[in-house]
Amino acid sequence: MQFDWTTFILEILNFLVLMWILRHFLYRPVLALLDERRRRIGEERLAAEQMRNEAETLLKQYQSRLAEWELERESSRRHLEEQLNQARTEGLAKLEKSLADEATRLRARNDALNAAGKAIVTREAAITAYSQTAALLQRLASPQLTLAIVGLFLEDLAALPAEEHDALQRAASSLSTDAEISSAHALDAMQRAAVSQALAATAGRKLNIVFRENPALIAGLCAVIGECRLDANIAAELAFFRRCAGHV
Repeated sequence: MQFDWTTFILEILNFLVLMWILRHFLYRPVLALLDERRRRIGEERLAAEQMRNEAETLLKQYQSRLAEWELERESSRRHLEEQLNQARTEGLAKLEKSLADEATRLRARNDALNAAGKAIVTREAAITAYSQTAALLQRLASPQLTLAIVGLFLEDLAALPAEEHDALQRAASSLSTDAEISSAHALDAMQRAAVSQALAATAGRKLNIVFRENPALIAGLCAVIGECRLDANIAAELAFFRRCAGHV
């Protein structure tokens, strides 16, 4: 087989032309495409790394915030428990105080009711005693009892307190009418004279006295000198006793 240098040279030229064509029209664009792809991959890797760093930062922030939230929740729970315990304690204290106050009011009410009951019983007993005493004195009323009361009247008149003595003298000094002596039973001349002398001595002047009978006095007498009234009779004592019994 004969070697053809012309063909060999042409083949070499063809190969060189092919290499030039491949280099300028295929290899360079492919390299550029590969470089662009490598650049995008680098950018994406950098972005992914940045995103991973941001994600880690966010995760750390979330974990830190979660831990803070847990602490805040625990603190809020303890604070709420303390408030509830305090409210429960205050509520129990208020309830105990309210119960104590209610018990005090109930005791006071019971005491008042007992006192009212005792007062009613005492008043009824006093009224009964008054009625019985009045009935008894009505039966005991007699001229002798009136005479005895007149004697006591004269003794009391002689020992009259200074205030009442002065009041009697003032009433007697301004007297423009007769003095009046009412007695449950008729007084004899001696008794009238004794009463007149005693009143004159106490009043400091002679008095014109009118004597009358008043059975409503039951026993005893009543002396009226102007605005001054001196009672020494059973009816006045019973009236006083009745007033006291009504206020028991």
